[in-house]
Formats: sequence, C-alpha cells, structure tokens
Amino acid sequence: MKRFTLISFLLCMVFMAMAQGKLTPGAKISIEQKKAAWQRKAARAKAEGAAVVPQQTIRLVVKVESDNAAETYRQIKETGAVVCSKIGQQVVIQIPVDKVQALEHIEGIVRIDKCHKGKKMTDIGREATGVSMLNGPTALPDMDYTGKGVTLLIFDAGFDFQHPAFKDAEGRSRIKCVYIIGDDGGRPFTINDPEVGEITLPGSIYDTPELIEQLTTDDDEEYHGSHTLGIAAGSLSPQGFGGMAPDADIVIVTYVENEQLEEEFEEGNDLLELVLGFAEAYAKQSEQPVVLSISAGSHDGPHDGTGTIPEALTDLSESLVPVLSVGNEGGYPLHIYRKFTAEEPSFNTLFMGMMPDESGEHEMAVEGNATGYSRNGGEVSVQVNIKKVGMFNRVSTVWSSQKFTATPGCDVMAYVAQSDEDEEMAQYFDGIIAVGAFENDYGRLGFQVAVEGGIDDDYVFELSVSGAEGTEVDVWDNVYGFGGADYFKIKGEVDGDSELSCSDWTSSEGVISVGAYCTNNINRLYNGQTEDTTWGYTIVSKLDDYAAFSSYGTSFNGVQQPVVSAPGWNIVSSWNHYAIDEDETIAESMQWQGYPYGGETGTSMSCPCVAGIVALWKQCDPSLSVEDVKTVLSVSSVNDEYTALNTERWGYGKVNALNGIRYLLDPSGIKDLTQQKAEGEGQYYDLQGRRVNRPGHGIYILRSSENGKVCGRKIMVK
Repeated sequence: MKRFTLISFLLCMVFMAMAQGKLTPGAKISIEQKKAAWQRKAARAKAEGAAVVPQQTIRLVVKVESDNAAETYRQIKETGAVVCSKIGQQVVIQIPVDKVQALEHIEGIVRIDKCHKGKKMTDIGREATGVSMLNGPTALPDMDYTGKGVTLLIFDAGFDFQHPAFKDAEGRSRIKCVYIIGDDGGRPFTINDPEVGEITLPGSIYDTPELIEQLTTDDDEEYHGSHTLGIAAGSLSPQGFGGMAPDADIVIVTYVENEQLEEEFEEGNDLLELVLGFAEAYAKQSEQPVVLSISAGSHDGPHDGTGTIPEALTDLSESLVPVLSVGNEGGYPLHIYRKFTAEEPSFNTLFMGMMPDESGEHEMAVEGNATGYSRNGGEVSVQVNIKKVGMFNRVSTVWSSQKFTATPGCDVMAYVAQSDEDEEMAQYFDGIIAVGAFENDYGRLGFQVAVEGGIDDDYVFELSVSGAEGTEVDVWDNVYGFGGADYFKIKGEVDGDSELSCSDWTSSEGVISVGAYCTNNINRLYNGQTEDTTWGYTIVSKLDDYAAFSSYGTSFNGVQQPVVSAPGWNIVSSWNHYAIDEDETIAESMQWQGYPYGGETGTSMSCPCVAGIVALWKQCDPSLSVEDVKTVLSVSSVNDEYTALNTERWGYGKVNALNGIRYLLDPSGIKDLTQQKAEGEGQYYDLQGRRVNRPGHGIYILRSSENGKVCGRKIMVK
C-alpha cells in the first residue's frame, strides 16, 4: 500500500494553532508539510555528512484585489515568488517555503490557497443525441455541423496521441497543441500579462506537426484521456465509432509522473489551477471559439461557488465554455446533513474507506478525507475516534483526537497525529490522523478531517460532529463516504446520503455540468467480448433512465446540478493501446488501423459528449456564451416519462444536438414546445426541477398523466 499519500495534511508536529490570516487551512497544512519534509531531509544530510539540501518551494494560488493589482504582483515577486499561471485575479506562484509568511503582509492579497486536484469521474451516443443527423453518413440534407473551426480543449490523462481517431482523412493529426506539465521535451509556453508581466508556465507545449508527431503516450497504464477525447471529438471510424465533433481542432492538457513533479506537487497531480490558467491564456490568443472538457471533480470545498476552483471557472467562462462532469457519486453515501437540536446535539458516523490491506502489514487499510461546513453560521465541533469492536459487538473508544470548534473569528486550528510520534495511537493504528477547524475568507465555519494508514479489522474510525441547537451542518467525504454501521452492527451511527453528491467545482454559474443516463446495457470490450450490465454496479440500469451513479443536487448559491444529461453508460470510444498488455488481443471489429476501441461508463463519458455538442453549436454561432448555451439547452433538451419522474436528477433533460441547431437557426421553430395557459392539469416544475404552484410567464416542465402513463413535456406558459 502507498502509505500516507492521500492526505495533504502530513506534518511532524502533534498540535499547532495558527493565526487566522489570508492563508486557507489547506494552504497552511501544505506549507507545514513542506517544512517538515525539508527538516527531515536536512537532518539526514547532516547525519550522513552531506551538504544541506536547499529549502523547498511550494506552489500556491493567490487571489488579489483588482485595484492596483500590478503593484500587488510586483510585491509578490519581490518575496522571491515566480508566477506560473494566471486565471482572472488569481495567480499560481512557486515560492520558497520560508518566504510564504511575507505574502500575508501584502495589502492587495485577498486569499492564499493550495493547488487542487480531482478524481476521475460512441456509436450509441451519436444516435441518442441527434449528432448522427448533423454529421456523418446519416446526416440530414443541409446539415453539416462537425465542429470545424472550433477548438476542443481537454484535460485528462492516458492519451494515445497517434490514434487515428485524432487524425483527419489525410492522416494529419487534428491535435494542434499538447501542454504537458512535468515535461521539458517541447518548448516553453509564455504569456505576457499587463498586470503581472511575463509568465512562463511549468512544463512544455508541443504545437507543431513535427513536435506532435514525436508524442506517444503520457501514461502507458491509463486510457481515460483517449476515451473521453474520442467521445468529444473522435474522427468517424469505418465501424461508425466517433465523437460528437469529428472535425474540431484538439488541444490536450496532461501531465507526466516524474520525480520533479512529485517534488513540486502533492501526489503529483494538484494541477488544476495550472490547467485553467493555460486554458484561459490559450483561449484569449486563439482565433477560434474554445470549449473546455474536464471529466473530474472534488468535494473539497464549500459547495457555494466561492471556492478557488469555482471562482477560477467563473472567470474562465468569459473566454470559453467550461463543460464539467457532475460526478459519479449519485448512489454513494458521501454526504451527511444534520440540524442539531437540544435532544440531538451531535452525530457520529464511520468512515467507509476500509478495505483489505494489500501490503500485508495490517488486516485493513483505511482512507477518509472529510470536509464540513455550517449552513447558517452556527458553531460546529469535530473529533475523530478509534473504536474497538469486541465480543457481542460491544464498542469502546480507545483513542480520541483533539476536539476543535469553529467559531466566528476563530483562528485556524489543526491537530495532526502520527503513529511514529504518538505512542498511544500507535497501539491501535499505523498511520496519520489530521483534524482542523476554521472560518474561511467568506465567513463560512467549517472543518477538515483526514485519516490514512493500516489498522486491524476489529477497530473502526468514527467521525464525531456536534453543534449548538439550531446549527445546520453538511459534511462530505472525498474518498468513499460514510456508513458501515450495519456491517459492524454498531448502533447509533449515522449513514451518509447522496442528495448533495454534486462536485464543488460545478457550483460555479459559469459551468455546464453534465449528468449521465443509460442508452445501452451491453458493454463492448476491445477484445471483442460483450457484457450485459443491466445489473452492473449493484444497481439496475434501465434503458433511457438516469444512471444511478450520476451525481446531483443544488449548491448553496442556488446552482442546480446537473445542467443537462447525456449518454454515459457503455459508451464505445477510442482506447490507449499502450495500456493494453502485449498478450491481449484486440478484436478486428474493435480496432481501426490497429488501434483499439472499447466501452466505458460514467459521467466522465457524458461530459465530453456535451462538450462536443457545444462545439457543434459554437460552429453554428461562434458568439455563444455560457448563458447562451444554457438557453439552448433549456429549450432543446428532450423530456419524457423518465425525466418527469425525477426532474432533479436531469437538469434541463436529455441533450439533443439536432434540436439545438434547429433552435439556433430558427429560435421560433422548436417543434416540441407548445404554448398554453397555466390551467392545464398536472404539476409544473421550473427548468431547475423545482415544483411551481403558480407558474408565471416562462418555460416549464408539465408532469401529467396521459394514456395511463406519467409523462413530462416542456410548455411555454403565457
């Protein structure tokens, strides 16, 4: 087992209380981690008589006030920081760890945060979305929308750069640029910002045919990037496999794992701010409209649009259209909501992230990474307990962490315990536990908790949360979720739910978030075999209904997620042939020029489907903004008996590329939109899925019974 790689709070000290300032809790913990790592290296070097290792640097995201920004950036550089990227009024900097404190004294700085990461979240797809009627051999007369003249920019990993899906009919690569973080084989990417000056992004770009021809793969063990890119923009293969926008230009952002990357970034992939900075710079200098596709997300944030990533995406939406996966956790117990009362002032829950320890050092491995926020400003307390489950399921607490309470104006507090230093904890658990409480820069009270390591199977980890009467709190686990009380037969523990399972990143108004539905129950593998997945993923996958794993919910700023839904079940697309073992066979029916295709499931698949369709619409009207795209989705998406039954899971409904093009060509000609007064029988819902008792003028979904069946349709109420 990779020990202690998940948690960003690795520290050497057991307890610390840090003064409230411009640093976020995550940034403070990351800084202390870097300091501790340097101290260990320096101590080893001294013991071995070697030269003392240089002080380490850290990458941070700094938000500045718009007034006098140039002067603020000048002062940032004077601390020894190097600006690596910029998104709106946020910059990614690399700075010596011992110089970070100087940043807090710069008046124009609003917030200093850590860099962020996320976890990864077609023949059938083209037909189900109407794309096959816009391009390809079955296109309607006078319809030729292929994404030509539009750039599809994708961030992912596992690309097969020479796959024919990414080449035109003459065999020329449609990839116009590849930005690889952690690589120096291309050329530097430099931008000139009027406030910051010259910025050279880390890594290098490949942006000529000669440079792109050199590329093979960024990761020979991963295929995700090839698959998602093929869905969005894959060229049409002889078998009919292909993407939504088969003539769009392609720009790829990825990274390569190496020692330098591991040194500069926690876990080697806390890169999203750099990705967004590159995307903004590229879009501003591009002569074509740009659509961004990211099939990843995270619950590390307040889910109200104020986090570092949602703010960056809001700024980015002025230059391009961001399309993001809403997440694959619609059926996972990763969220808990509680309103504390005098009778129930607390709740306890178990981390679900316990599994057999593959390293063999312990019976079980445990992972958990929880974030909680108070909804209404009430104080909230947090503590982690290790419990022993004895005979007859008698439970006793054998170890407890420091208990912290987030209060208005409180200092950022963090408690970190390592089994190497805490002898009492080491009796039960070999690993690290971190607990912190804080008030963020928007006045939200919250806490963070993380555990990782090895444990015997008669011990469990418990999260204990409490608050004053009337306090409302939401907690998310960013790994596996909460629960397991039934398995361990422990009474009184609270299990999680999935009612707010949407990613924090998609809480931005500037994002098109995408959910998934089922268009195919048969999965086709690259070796020619097929799988019936009707009962896969421990759930029934009903054709044309939403995928149970697809995340959903309304963020606290009112953003409904998903915005729209697309095919995401058993979608066939291009595959990275480097990720296939040499002794495996690629079926003749599942390859093109020797390169493989295969099926995969997830909102990772539905996200690029919508991104490619947006590229078709941008070809039709390059001026479309994010809000314009939402308008097109609101009037062109398909609603039926399935969307009517669960309006909150679908957004505007099932994306339909053909309806969207028809609307753009003639906004008054959408055929499935009827007009009627509000006295019709049935229940009205607005386009965000909220029930409306007295609909005013506008577009609504009317859920009613016709011919004995429940159905839904869009109507225009006069």
